[in-house]
Amino acid sequence: MEFDVFKRIVTCFADRVDDMDAGKGDLLVQIRDETIIATLQQRPDGLIVEENGERMRAESWIVNRVARVSLLADRICSYVSPPDHFISPAGSLLDHPDHDPSRSGDGVARSDAVKAVAKLLGRRPGGATSVVYLTSDAGEGKTSLIDYLAVAQAKEYKAKRSDWLLVPIPLRGRTFLRFDDVVVSALVNQLRFQLLYYDAFLELVRLGVLVPAFDGFEEMIVESSSGEAISALGNLVGKLQSAGTVLVSARKAYFDYLSFRTQARLFDVIGTQGNVTFGRVSLKRWDRSVFTRYASKRGVGDPDDLFQTVARRLGDEHPVLTRAVLVRRLVDVAVEKSDLSLLLQQMGQDPQDYFHQFVVGLVDREAKDKWVDKSGDPPRPLLTTEEHHELLAMVAQEMWLSTTDDLKIDEINILVEMFADSKKKNPAVARQIAERIKQHSLLVVSGIGREALAFDHEDFRVFYLGQALGRMLVDDDSGTVRTIVEKAALPTSAVGEAVGFVRRQGGDRQKLLALLQRLVDVESLASFVNENCGVLTLALLNGEDGGPYNIRNMSFPADVLCDRDLRNVTVSGSYFHATRLAGTVLRKCRFVNCNFERIEFDDSARVSLSSFDDQCNIGSVIRAIDADDPIERFDPESIKRELRRAGFEIKCDGVSDDETSDRDMESGSPDDDLLVLQRFLRGFRRANELNEATIRLRLGKHQAKHFINSLLPRLQESGVVKEVGYRGHGVQKRFRLATQMTRIEKALSEAGGTFDRFVQAFPKHDDDNQR
Repeated sequence: MEFDVFKRIVTCFADRVDDMDAGKGDLLVQIRDETIIATLQQRPDGLIVEENGERMRAESWIVNRVARVSLLADRICSYVSPPDHFISPAGSLLDHPDHDPSRSGDGVARSDAVKAVAKLLGRRPGGATSVVYLTSDAGEGKTSLIDYLAVAQAKEYKAKRSDWLLVPIPLRGRTFLRFDDVVVSALVNQLRFQLLYYDAFLELVRLGVLVPAFDGFEEMIVESSSGEAISALGNLVGKLQSAGTVLVSARKAYFDYLSFRTQARLFDVIGTQGNVTFGRVSLKRWDRSVFTRYASKRGVGDPDDLFQTVARRLGDEHPVLTRAVLVRRLVDVAVEKSDLSLLLQQMGQDPQDYFHQFVVGLVDREAKDKWVDKSGDPPRPLLTTEEHHELLAMVAQEMWLSTTDDLKIDEINILVEMFADSKKKNPAVARQIAERIKQHSLLVVSGIGREALAFDHEDFRVFYLGQALGRMLVDDDSGTVRTIVEKAALPTSAVGEAVGFVRRQGGDRQKLLALLQRLVDVESLASFVNENCGVLTLALLNGEDGGPYNIRNMSFPADVLCDRDLRNVTVSGSYFHATRLAGTVLRKCRFVNCNFERIEFDDSARVSLSSFDDQCNIGSVIRAIDADDPIERFDPESIKRELRRAGFEIKCDGVSDDETSDRDMESGSPDDDLLVLQRFLRGFRRANELNEATIRLRLGKHQAKHFINSLLPRLQESGVVKEVGYRGHGVQKRFRLATQMTRIEKALSEAGGTFDRFVQAFPKHDDDNQR
């Protein structure tokens, strides 16, 4: 380590910048009210620090003496609680492009996802920041894997078999503006470790000693209206300056999107000063072998028989057999030797609403078998099953309004008192409810000092948030509905449960649609009220006949039209974030004066008698026939052709514009050079610098030769791409983008399907596109 680097790092630990003095071989620094006096010697093998007669290399002295990372390892072992009987799921690995230049998005299968993640994180490449994504659907074990690996690494570190730690930083899926507040909060409040300032934490990440694991960062990945979280990640990666490793856990990685727009926002925030590579480990759902291993660990006598019993009733790919959070609950029932057949019978009644039936079954067991008042004769349940749901919905609602994942016991007691009063329960029953709720099967004790309650899994909290919202909608109470919908973007599953609750209660659909429209009419377009009311409205109309239904001035989140069945619906003056038409059915639907960020469709969409008017503004259209080589259209005429291909009519002043012929529909296809360019640009989803060998492998032999010899020189001449120094074995060239990706995305949209027009968007002597 060089002296200047040593001085910069140690200064980050000092209480004040002027609390450090290092010169002429002497070091005097005050850290946490402790004055440290040492001498410094520069040796051929690095800087040496001598303190109290003990000599240590500068890196080791910082890690052990100043940062006390071994104490952090103890804290992780003490305060991070991986699930009992943890089973590592299978997964697929999409490696950094220099290790795996393949352009396939599927990755390579791995039987042990924990080992795959540990190996990828432990690589810590020199001269580059490594961002590793851990992705899966909800409830499939991302948090469990992070907690398990964090504790395992801490034990390895304490045993001196490893030199780095994984630090879990739970984000709970919320957007935020400042990483420093989140990181310090996790260190101090979660791990009780008060020895690191944020700048010092970053220095340890750059040294490769700490690897932060940001868990639940959904809004960073999914396209949203703000982009704040993407900026936060970009700023963090920029501060790491081509060093360190970061793990990001989320449900869908940004490079799964087919458009450049999402990648462009992150790429431009990172900038071009550092070298960044991206990798991903995707968790797979459990199969029979994983299920039986877990059940065996839990003490189930015949795991295969349990699997077959459930599979015969629900199918061997049912989520209750493949999602980790549901498998654990199923095995709970089996271990307690409760009536499993009754639970399976309930779940089999409505396969589309299995999660609702599953939770109802669990709560029904709780009400009948555990919450029993034995003070009288005969014993009787303290609460009915419906009252259980109502109480838990109150808890979830309070958590949502308080923007927290747990509530202090005192707050829980107040909610119980309010609930008991509303149900006219006597004081003796109210006291029993207050005691029993602490042991509820869907709640767990949490917080430092174990003085709070949280839902056992996020899915249960979101489920009861949906129940709370559904009750408000049925009561037609616009004031209380507003308190929910104005707080933040509602989770998709909460919307589904709210609408399911309304339908089960026989709510008046027209009345509810009018209520949601009234809320929207007094809001600006860019608000949570508009977005939440929009998604609730489409959910209420999903699969419904009748109409016509008219929706106006709403805002819709990403993928709102995916898997929808809408009939006789007119949407006007509204804004749609990027949405897929996958499994979508649209019949007699009209879009009037609407804005669409992007529309993606494939052969699964079924569109009939539906139209866009010529006042609709559509940023781009992607026909996702081949995920590796999607055809993205930007210019208006090409967009119209693709929409007609999908089955839409384009209305001009209310009259269908169908004057195109089959030949016209094909005439707007991008030229081959532009398609090669898009394939080249997609390589920057996984790194911001690419070796020539990687480019050749991605493009294939014939296209690579044409690109390297003919297209790449023109891109360099126009300032789109520049050559950078190659660091590695052998002799080859290395390239990076020399202009903002957002400007490239704009040039693609204006290229009219030709490579020549794309290049013309970058004047040769325009210094403004150089960065």
